[in-house]
Amino acid sequence: MDCSNDKMANATENSMKRIRLDHLACHIVLTALIGQSIVAQTSDAVYIDPHVGNKLYRRSLIVNRNKVESIVFNKGTFGEPQNGTVSGAWPIGSGHGHVSEMSILVGAEVRGTQGQILHIVSESYGSNKDISPDGRTEYWWNPLPGYFNPRRRYVNPLTLRTDTTSTIATSTDATTWPSTWPGKDASWDGHWNGYFGKDQFTADQEAVYVIDDSYNAEFPYYPFANDSTRRGLGLQVETRLFQWSHPLAEDQVFIHFQVSNASDNSFDRTSTPIYFGAFADTHPGGEGDIDDMSGYNNQENMVFAWDYDNGRDSRWSTYRNILPGYIGWKYLESPGIGGDGVDNDNDGLLDETRDNSAGTWVFGSVGMYDVPKWHWSGDEDGDWQREVDDVGADGIGILDPKYDEPDQDGTEGNGQPDQGEPNFGKTDNDESDQIGLTSFCAPVYGTLQISNDEAVWNYITSGQFQTPAQNENNCWVFASGPFDMQKGKTERFSVCWLFGNDLVEIMRNALTSQRIYDNDYRFASPPTPPTVKAVAGDKKVTLYWDDIAERSRDPLYGKDFEGYRIYRGTNPQLSEADKITDAYGSLTYKQPIAQFDLNDGVKGIHPVALGSELGDQYSTGIHYNMGDDTGLQHYFEDENVVNGVTYYYVVVSYDKGYYAGMDDRNLIPMTPYESPYNITVEYGELVGLSFNAVVVTPNAPASNYVAGKVDESSFYHASGGATGTITTTVVDADQLPDNHVFELTFGTTPGVENGIGIPYATNFSLRDTTINSPLQEMQHAAIPLKRLVVDSLSKMTTYDWQRYDSSWTSNVVSGLALNFTNPTPTILAIRQRSGWQSGSKTTANVDVSYTDTTAYTYPISFRIEITDTISGKGYASMGASSATVNTRFRIVDVATGQLVPFYLYQTLVSRKGFWDKNDPLYIGLRKADGTCRWVWRLNQVVFPETILPTGGDVYKFVSPIPFSTSDTLYFRTTSSKTIRTDQSTALAKVAVVPNPYLLTASWEQGSSMPGRGERKVSFIHLPSVCTISIYTQNGVLIRKIDHSGNIADGSETWDLTTSEGLEVAFGIYVYYIQAGDIGTKIGTFAIIN
Repeated sequence: MDCSNDKMANATENSMKRIRLDHLACHIVLTALIGQSIVAQTSDAVYIDPHVGNKLYRRSLIVNRNKVESIVFNKGTFGEPQNGTVSGAWPIGSGHGHVSEMSILVGAEVRGTQGQILHIVSESYGSNKDISPDGRTEYWWNPLPGYFNPRRRYVNPLTLRTDTTSTIATSTDATTWPSTWPGKDASWDGHWNGYFGKDQFTADQEAVYVIDDSYNAEFPYYPFANDSTRRGLGLQVETRLFQWSHPLAEDQVFIHFQVSNASDNSFDRTSTPIYFGAFADTHPGGEGDIDDMSGYNNQENMVFAWDYDNGRDSRWSTYRNILPGYIGWKYLESPGIGGDGVDNDNDGLLDETRDNSAGTWVFGSVGMYDVPKWHWSGDEDGDWQREVDDVGADGIGILDPKYDEPDQDGTEGNGQPDQGEPNFGKTDNDESDQIGLTSFCAPVYGTLQISNDEAVWNYITSGQFQTPAQNENNCWVFASGPFDMQKGKTERFSVCWLFGNDLVEIMRNALTSQRIYDNDYRFASPPTPPTVKAVAGDKKVTLYWDDIAERSRDPLYGKDFEGYRIYRGTNPQLSEADKITDAYGSLTYKQPIAQFDLNDGVKGIHPVALGSELGDQYSTGIHYNMGDDTGLQHYFEDENVVNGVTYYYVVVSYDKGYYAGMDDRNLIPMTPYESPYNITVEYGELVGLSFNAVVVTPNAPASNYVAGKVDESSFYHASGGATGTITTTVVDADQLPDNHVFELTFGTTPGVENGIGIPYATNFSLRDTTINSPLQEMQHAAIPLKRLVVDSLSKMTTYDWQRYDSSWTSNVVSGLALNFTNPTPTILAIRQRSGWQSGSKTTANVDVSYTDTTAYTYPISFRIEITDTISGKGYASMGASSATVNTRFRIVDVATGQLVPFYLYQTLVSRKGFWDKNDPLYIGLRKADGTCRWVWRLNQVVFPETILPTGGDVYKFVSPIPFSTSDTLYFRTTSSKTIRTDQSTALAKVAVVPNPYLLTASWEQGSSMPGRGERKVSFIHLPSVCTISIYTQNGVLIRKIDHSGNIADGSETWDLTTSEGLEVAFGIYVYYIQAGDIGTKIGTFAIIN
């Protein structure tokens, strides 16, 4: 066999030089993609399950949390020929399968029962499969029990059908999890068994299963001395799959294999060599395409393929405008060789390993990663940090929301690294002396039978790099080895399945994949997706969602939520939103139809370009639009819709990212990250939606429908002096209760006040008093406390009295949202509102100012009532503890009627007790010890002709008053209902759209499956309950439809078929509406070819 290095590989390597980083540079920038992880599984390094695999436990799963969509099986295979539309499909929803099937394989040289040399290969490839002579036993990998829920019961909220299909366990669906996890104690029951630890949902989707090769009984080799039924090589493999939706990782699926030698024998790289690899039938131009091109780059540990004519003769029947691009498999991790005295992975560390203990506290080299320093000898690369990584073997630290108690085994906070903690041992991918890709061949389909173990062995042995046949139907065979694996030991093998539009892009994606792997699959975390609901209206759609995303916490960047974006499309791929390309022309971001972000100064174009986290030379030239400081909103009304058209909406939450100078933490720059979403369609039927995605069809309501509303005249400000305004927006009228009274109050947070003892109103509560039920308790605004200039005239710096923004909107509760306008008591606002009351004789002006340049605002409105006799008492000095000075005026709080403390600085003794022209008047807030904090200063401004204040004059000091705990408001709601109307009114608007029906209507959704797709017309403005009868012109009844929709939906569709399921012919049709007491209506419509 001629397997020499070929010219293509060299040419490929040269073409990639411009997009490579050297290893040191990779290490410097890799943390740009990473958040601090909290990682672990158990206190043991590896759990070897005592059970045996069986084909009865075979299950499948479709991974689809980014642009890669594929079916996978828990027998070590990826893709399936019978499911070509989801067999390595990219981009998601296109139906463009890029692989027929791929299977992991392990091959080893062993001695048989007679001492003969045997080459055994364990795999699970389906075509020309390896099977026993009697056809009953497949020599395949098989799944172990206990890693999925065999009694799964899931009620699909879309179809309302009960799904009892048992699938591979996945982090995105708790119904797939087993009741108990093998190798875990009872505290893990009901929790996700994550690679990163208990309930660690760091990836947007993670899946797990365990397999063994005990059914591979082709050769006379018995790996277990006391159990002749367990055959194969005696291996057990834990397999995990990861997907992230971040634009830097959206074209990849990460696959991590933990391979354990459960047998009684050991493998030695010299006498009994073992190899770990894969066999795949790729078809980048579609199933059956025969113009594959293949290449490899052993420096990058990667193989890849593309279509010779870039899809001009592809076999795909849908979305042919989408080009095939490139498909690749990259070794991220391969078995290591410890003890050979060679730095196999060129990281400056010799013979590092991942199954060791902490060792001793030493000062010395840590390879190429850093200068010599103190570190634990078992932590060869010196990246374990006590302050953040000493979380214990279960991987949950005190900063984790799932944390409940310290590890019972004492590993948490013991001052040294333990297996399962971040950046050490099995969770630290750098602590392995990896050998990488050691063989690759691309035989033409049919020339290599995967069932021929000896032939496969000849392809995977070290150094076999064969010149690929080009413009053919190629397969892949690649491997890594040989390596040592003693009995009871574990090696790890990770690959990345990745895609790209061209060679440059797929290699850029490969670089990103390596960064994520190098830091133990820890990627920045997006905010939690919101839960979205939709309301279909007449030529409009209203969306509303919760605020759970605003409480998200990124492991590294903290609480970095920034805003929401809304995407819309008329197909599950939201293809209409795919409008924004990077500098290379690749579609990267979606165009939102609406965006709401915090009013926090983070706005406009984000300074970090996508890709530049890896280095400026890897920038894609595209920046995320952070919004315009619009303020948050939790509902959106889309009026740019057509009745009868089905729309797909997604509301994503996104974070701030990070950039230099953003704050004083000096973290690694990062582009913003959006929450993932999922819309799953199987065979033309919508079967799955993530919480932040909805599907809705706008239509006219029932003709006798009256929407619920808030009685604005019922608003009653029962107590408090706030001058802000509150309005309501009815978002979902059908959720409003009838004749219910709601109470709105405000609350505070202990210790949060404005500096002079007045608490901030930091939250509000809404209660339905009719049923005495709290609906919205302690909802906090998302605006942080901050210094700001509120006096635009004097430029004084003050503190904002109110924590809320000047305006904000609440969550949607019982179908409505509250819109708050909250004033700030600024000098300018007070000067504009204050003055002498009508009827006062004085012509003196009054100047209002703060007592000093760093004063805290004191929101109060009061009257200064001038009298001819003694009527008030003021403080004798600013430091006095009680009011002792008689004055000929008094100051009254407008809201409470109580006297307001004041201090009058008098300069004219002869006018004692008068507020004179040169006497500043100080207004303050009484403290607990009787003294006052003086806030406002008022001075009379007079001229020779000025008439001074005299008895009976009143000065009104009017300040904007924010909402406070003293404010209570009430309002009333009425529910939606149907009303009795006469026939002419109720049925007048009933119509058929479109009329005429011309071959297809604009609202008919294109199908990604072969075939014509759906056909329909809609009857609109129907009464809430009625019967529709459809006749031919000759009076033949062909279909009867009973309409009984909700009162807000006055539409009914007809799929243009008869009651027997036959498609109707073109022509004129008559409809007859029967609506009980409301009446009847007859009309016609046409179907035209």
